[in-house]
Amino acid sequence: MSKGILIPTEMFKKMLNTYYTMEQIIATLETMADKETMKAIKKSRQEIKKGEFVECEIDEVNKVLS
Repeated sequence: MSKGILIPTEMFKKMLNTYYTMEQIIATLETMADKETMKAIKKSRQEIKKGEFVECEIDEVNKVLS
């Protein structure tokens, strides 16, 4: 007989949601700890405020970048 435990479906869903939330928090903290990334984000925000950006649809990205 295999060993295991039974977890109610709703509890499992909450556990899984908590796991995903923690993953997102960790990813955010890693981004915030990276000085180069934060510098690039700050620069991008400044460019957006100045209107230095291009709007395009996803299928137009290659055209815009060339």
